Amino acid sequence: MTTDIEKQLIETNLRFRIATRTAKLGYWVFEVETSEVEVSEELLHQLGLPTNFIWSLQSWKDRLHPDDYDRAITQLATVTEGNPSAYFNVFRLRHSDGCYRWIESIGDFIHDSDGKLVRMIGTHQDITRRIEIEQALDAALETSIQTNEALQRSNQELEQFAYVASHDLRSPLRGLQNLATWITEDIEESGNEVPESVREHCSTMSKQIERMQALLDGLLAYARIDQSYTSTEPVDLNQIVLEAIAFVEADPNFEVRLDSDLPTVIGNSSPMMRVMVNLIDNAIKHHPGPSGKIIIRGGMAEDGTAEVIVEDDGNGIPPEHRERVFRMFETLGRNRQSGKGGMGLAMVRKLVLSCGGTIRFDTSPLGGVAAITRWPTDASRPTNKKSPELTHRLLEAITGSSDLADVDPDSPAE
Repeated sequence: MTTDIEKQLIETNLRFRIATRTAKLGYWVFEVETSEVEVSEELLHQLGLPTNFIWSLQSWKDRLHPDDYDRAITQLATVTEGNPSAYFNVFRLRHSDGCYRWIESIGDFIHDSDGKLVRMIGTHQDITRRIEIEQALDAALETSIQTNEALQRSNQELEQFAYVASHDLRSPLRGLQNLATWITEDIEESGNEVPESVREHCSTMSKQIERMQALLDGLLAYARIDQSYTSTEPVDLNQIVLEAIAFVEADPNFEVRLDSDLPTVIGNSSPMMRVMVNLIDNAIKHHPGPSGKIIIRGGMAEDGTAEVIVEDDGNGIPPEHRERVFRMFETLGRNRQSGKGGMGLAMVRKLVLSCGGTIRFDTSPLGGVAAITRWPTDASRPTNKKSPELTHRLLEAITGSSDLADVDPDSPAE
């Protein structure tokens, strides 16, 4: 007849087994004197072994990964031969399928009345999935670091090239400019009749030299843009825009105004000012008529960034060219031979990106183009947050699932 105490013991044991199985947490009991080991069914299940498998200390040693063997054995010996306060061991064990599983083993101690260690009791948890995710994240971080270093080297090489080009090409260009000027002066002083085509060729040569100088100036300015602008000063975008409007000094026939209240952000005022000046100036220079309207508006976007839009009533930019205009030395339509460097919008985008912002073109309600810039704020900065997109991609590559609810890093594999 089963006593109440026996019933309680049976029920407690059943609850314990259910709890460990549900948590996928195996356990072991190690008798120090005899080296006998008792293990749970869950521990055997983690290694793909049948429930009637006879587990022993030698079984554990035989299944240790060669690279982990010495360290794991030393860790166990340190515990059994000394006076430890805790047992913690991480190693790989061979599964019945031939692959290895990462195991985290944590143990506690039982001593006799004389203080001698007689028994160890511990947990056995498969942490393979957690290790794989950590390794994948480490690999992604290492790749990111290497990519960043490569980009820094590339930027340094670009800046060095720009300085060399600026220095080495300016001298011959100045010589060509002087030569064109002297030829023109000699023609005028000679008093002889010179074909009009010769005068046109000299004028074209001077314009092309000026264009080459503008290209060099633009390339040098582009290379000098800092790769990242970091600052903690508050920047009032209203003040930035108003100062940019005053700096451009548009023709009285152009209406240039700020049409809404803009937020204050934390950043660097210098690149923001340069961007606004360039966008306003660009809208004026590329306007098809002698008069026009340029409106600046914005506010807080849904993603927490500060949005500033510079729009005009000009001809606009066709959708197929809205990315092309950001390339170096690119100009559209009648401005292709304007003699400008074609670097303005390329520098604008580099300035915006260096501040952690974005820029794109769209159609303006005024009929022209809308230059839409977004600037990071405290609300939009992912401070000390992991990228959900990167995490989900890594999880999907490792486990076949991008759902964090399905993949608990602390939960062992089935």
